[in-house]
Amino acid sequence: MVVKFQVFKKSARNDKITLYLTRRDHVDHVTHVDNIEGVLVLDPNYVHSRNVYVQVAVNFRFGREDDESLGYSFVKTMYLHTIQVYPPEKERPTTEIQRNLISKLGNFAFPFSLAFPELSSPSYSLMMGWQDQGSLMGLEYEAMGFVGSNEHDMQERSTARMIVRRLMDCPLSLFDKPPPQKNISRSFLTCTGSVSIEAKLNSQVFYPDENIMVKIELKNNTSREIKRLKVRLWYRGQVPMFQDRQARDRTICKVDDPLNLPPGALTNREFVLVPTVPSKPAHGEVFLQPSMKDEDEPCLAPSTLIAPSIKKRDLFGIYVSYMVRVKATLGTLVGDAILDIPFVLAVQQGS
Repeated sequence: MVVKFQVFKKSARNDKITLYLTRRDHVDHVTHVDNIEGVLVLDPNYVHSRNVYVQVAVNFRFGREDDESLGYSFVKTMYLHTIQVYPPEKERPTTEIQRNLISKLGNFAFPFSLAFPELSSPSYSLMMGWQDQGSLMGLEYEAMGFVGSNEHDMQERSTARMIVRRLMDCPLSLFDKPPPQKNISRSFLTCTGSVSIEAKLNSQVFYPDENIMVKIELKNNTSREIKRLKVRLWYRGQVPMFQDRQARDRTICKVDDPLNLPPGALTNREFVLVPTVPSKPAHGEVFLQPSMKDEDEPCLAPSTLIAPSIKKRDLFGIYVSYMVRVKATLGTLVGDAILDIPFVLAVQQGS
């Protein structure tokens, strides 16, 4: 039986170093992330007495490329896990694909395995608006192989680089959780009584383009009429490491119901919301899961899930969350009763 396997190849400018990866998509399982595994091929006549390293780096762009001026860059690069592959410091365990590659590529092919940093977020990219040019805010990872006298001696012409993706997976345990349900009771200074809202979703986890059923029970115990009920699918992208907790909020879709609910009345409503990529704005407002090909359909970024041992404020990169917001409006001079129900947006990832 013939076993076929796919690998990804990238050479340095001078063709003296070639990087082979067994895959470019690596799944974040919350508790752990799939390692970057591959083989590096080198030309010993070029390397001589120098060393050869492989490294994973994360590039975090926190501003638009169009806004850069006077030599200021909105990109922060962190060089993370680095290992020396030549001369080999020790014998490394290999996978079947790596062994097959080494047998085909010769004596100067060396296996490696790189780990993603625990405190960094999945790969995200900001949606391109129709007025946008250049690179936008986002986080991407890069696997590199290079020749140098030490791990900081990196020359561009002898460096092979390849973009890889860290993709967020949703643990199966979240699918077993009961559908989220919340309630509030809100009183107001300018009228007597309170407004009670109880809302429930049909699941804890949803996929893009899947219907979200929102069941609402609204009771008006005030002396004023509830004029309107608004239900919206709400997205937030945050950069936790920034001191001001920079956040980007966006309404994905909404339903506006002119209710006119009189004092003492109760009503039950049911709405359907769909988490889908919004129409292209003037400037990017929503984070997407980055694609490797231009022809790929855009996909909303999945919710960021982190291990209990990690604090959100320590996360390097971007934190994405979703919720359904229910708002009952009594008028400009009275105020609103607002109820938020968070949920998880998941995206099907490869194993």
